[in-house]
Amino acid sequence: MYRKLKKKILYAPLFTSMLLMSGGAAQSQETAVDFKNKIIELEQRISGLELLKQELQELKDSLEKKEETVLAKEEKLDSEIKSIKSLRKSMSVREAKPRGKWHMAGYADVGFEAISGDNNDSFVAGKFNPMFHFQYEDWLLFEGELQIVTNEAGETIIDVEFSQLDFMLHDNITLVVGKYLSPIGQFQERLHPSWINRSMNAPTGFGHGGVQPANEVGVMLRGGVTLTDEVTFRYALSAGNGPRFGHDDDELELEGIGADNDSSKALGGRLALVHKSSLELGFSYLNSGVNSQAGLLPDGDMALARKGDYRLWGADMAYTKGSWDIRAEYLNAKNSPSGGTVAGGFEEVNWEAWYTQLAYRLSGLLDNPALGKLEPVIRYGEFRTNVGDELQLSAEKRWNIGINYWLSSSIVVKTGIERRNYILVNRADETRYKVQMAYGF
Repeated sequence: MYRKLKKKILYAPLFTSMLLMSGGAAQSQETAVDFKNKIIELEQRISGLELLKQELQELKDSLEKKEETVLAKEEKLDSEIKSIKSLRKSMSVREAKPRGKWHMAGYADVGFEAISGDNNDSFVAGKFNPMFHFQYEDWLLFEGELQIVTNEAGETIIDVEFSQLDFMLHDNITLVVGKYLSPIGQFQERLHPSWINRSMNAPTGFGHGGVQPANEVGVMLRGGVTLTDEVTFRYALSAGNGPRFGHDDDELELEGIGADNDSSKALGGRLALVHKSSLELGFSYLNSGVNSQAGLLPDGDMALARKGDYRLWGADMAYTKGSWDIRAEYLNAKNSPSGGTVAGGFEEVNWEAWYTQLAYRLSGLLDNPALGKLEPVIRYGEFRTNVGDELQLSAEKRWNIGINYWLSSSIVVKTGIERRNYILVNRADETRYKVQMAYGF
């Protein structure tokens, strides 16, 4: 019995192990089936996802094609819209922009003048000079300037300073016809407007009634050519009616004459070299015949026939850069009898005029904005003319010293002292104290 119990005790663990092993094998068998089922299920899901992915890709490709089609249509539409807008703008500009356009400019001035001696001090009404410009396309320009002045008698006088047509034939050639400012020298053509002139009047001998021609009626070619990187050549060649005898034997009228009293034309002009440093050197020349017929003057005196040769030459210099404005001009003219013996012939008449001028804007020296608008100016000039040994009444030596204050680029207040030393012995010298406001527009 003991042996039997011992065997049972010995076989019990073995039996238990066998039972456990049998249970584990069953469990393992169930797990493999489950895994297999799960794998099959996952494969089915993956297959479904692949199919869904393929469908999504096909949908995406279809959408991209549609989007490309839409973008192409949008680009085509944008192009057509831009083309229509450009055409509409072009048509609008053609309709709105005329071939010609007007422009108005000009200048005016007022002032006060006190003169030494027995002369009267006066407020000066000044003058009003409107300028008109009309441009037709890019080849024709009309320019005109009127001078409206109130004289000492209170009368209003209107003069035509210039009225001309400019034909732009080439970048380097402009044809001018009509009444134009004389190209002789610099002052008349460039500096005579009161807001540009640094002093309060023209230099002696260079204004109306001086040796420099004011304007001319005729034809002119002008332009410029670049010679080097540093130098430009400028020219103005003129042919016009020229001067004529005035009321006095020694007088010439140098303002543009609307009709010539002979067939002798005035030929001349100005040639200049301009350096890039703003230095300009010019030479001027004028040659003309001057004739008059015998006749009866309005006051009953007999006007004698006269015939002469008039020649003028001159040189000028200008340096205008930054705050500096430095200028100098010289003119020499002579009217000589010609054509043999003429009834009532005249003596040879000579004229000479020159000036030099220096102006400096203090803005180039001072940082103070108020003081920087100040501009000291000094000018000295002489004008001489003679008939034989007799000096004319207008011959003089003239000093101008002043200070300008620039309210803006085209509005200036000028103050100054002018000393006139007349060469004619029986004419008393004068000192003039002046204030002037000039403005360009």
